[in-house]
Amino acid sequence: MKNILVLINLSAGAERIAKLSLKVAQQLNANLLLCNVFELPVSKPLAYAGYDDMHNHAEEKPYTSIDELADNLKTHYYYEHRNATHHPKINRLQNIVFNSDKIKDIVAENQVNMIITGTHDLLELNNSGLLYVINKANCPVLVIPADVNFNTLDSTAYLTDLRYCDVEVVRFLRDFNAKIFVTHVSSSGIPDMEDAYAQSLLTDAIANRVGYNKLFLRNIKGVNRKKDLEVVTTTEAIQFFTIVNRKHYVLERFLSDTGDARRNYHSVPLLIMPYPNWYQA
Repeated sequence: MKNILVLINLSAGAERIAKLSLKVAQQLNANLLLCNVFELPVSKPLAYAGYDDMHNHAEEKPYTSIDELADNLKTHYYYEHRNATHHPKINRLQNIVFNSDKIKDIVAENQVNMIITGTHDLLELNNSGLLYVINKANCPVLVIPADVNFNTLDSTAYLTDLRYCDVEVVRFLRDFNAKIFVTHVSSSGIPDMEDAYAQSLLTDAIANRVGYNKLFLRNIKGVNRKKDLEVVTTTEAIQFFTIVNRKHYVLERFLSDTGDARRNYHSVPLLIMPYPNWYQA
């Protein structure tokens, strides 16, 4: 892990995303690159990065420049994390025209391994400019919804069909040193998988190749999958979900309208992995 690119605006809420990104950088032994997407020309409005005025928190303030936010973040880090084993560098992208169509170039030129940004509501991804950026990016994107806080991201549910589970995704998640609950949900039109076969598949095809002892199986079956996924989220204290983008419509199913009570798994951060042709450098 080298650099985490933080896409924010300077509205209230940007500081929260920046501070949470700093925690992730500390956990992954990475550095931060702050990018203000609003002070630069963009091909589409990126209202997802931080909050807009409708969602401002009274205790937060907007910033006048990305430099001011970076300086405040460094001061916060000094007082809160001065005894930490890793001290992330906090830099900002300057003199760069942010264009969502050129996100791959920005990632490559700055050796970015992950992007972090915020959104008011995960269910708004389907209709936001952020999803356009995610579809263009060739690195993982962590999206943090409103009112989320954490110290470390120490548990994730990787939602996948075990038959098509990506070993490189598990290797990337291993850098978090977190519990990884490989949460099997059969792809559309494919029968459910028996527990014993799912466990053997996880062990033989993934665990033995990755060499990581914090892998756990959660096998979701039947017609009440959304309810069962809520149970997994709560009982395992899942702090973020991991989904591979553009693969078997897993992301679309995760973000689909439930038609009833709001699902609790829509209120945790979501790590969206690129697909295809991606691997951890």
